[in-house]
Amino acid sequence: MESIWEKTKTDIKTVDWKGNTIHLKNVSAIKNKKTGRICVYPSEVAKAEIRMLTDQCGLEPRDVPLLLMILAKPGPFPKGQVHCKYHLNKMLFYQWKEMQKQRLGETFIHDEFEAALRGPVPKNLGDDLKRLKKKGIVSLSYKKWGKGPKESSLTITLTSSGAEIAAKLAGQVPEPLKEVTVEVKKQLFPLDPLTIREKVHKEYPGYKKTYVELDRD
Repeated sequence: MESIWEKTKTDIKTVDWKGNTIHLKNVSAIKNKKTGRICVYPSEVAKAEIRMLTDQCGLEPRDVPLLLMILAKPGPFPKGQVHCKYHLNKMLFYQWKEMQKQRLGETFIHDEFEAALRGPVPKNLGDDLKRLKKKGIVSLSYKKWGKGPKESSLTITLTSSGAEIAAKLAGQVPEPLKEVTVEVKKQLFPLDPLTIREKVHKEYPGYKKTYVELDRD
């Protein structure tokens, strides 16, 4: 039976998490073909708000959780940096999973996660970091810890302008995303690759068969 609903876009006047009135354009919605009634899911409104923020900064929506994670202060350690990319891989994965536990996993736009040999890895993170570096938002540097060509780890640091942009976004996104981000970074920041792998295997046993290599990027 043919559905009476069709996909559409609509503009919405609403309020942000602080109660400020905002006007969102091109929000994904569904329209009743017979009555013309338009329905919008709350998660699509939340995503549209993120898109509005990133459009103002010339960024992609999935840059928001990434920049918030780099910016976050992990306990006693300095903010604005992630020492190894393997930390960032798993931090972004846990950020998404913890938001899911609060039933908010689809209220923000995030990267896809692939079940690679090195565990859950954000599909577009490598290209996103290169793009953000080109924009002057992050700096990337490799730290050698062995003699082999692959025995080095990537350190990601916000530039001064990147820190300003990330802080601006942090002041406008929903509180749950910020709170989850800080807590995840605090937990994973000091862990080594083996400990992180064991943590993922214990909490998400579905990765045991695929996550067999240590993530040392």
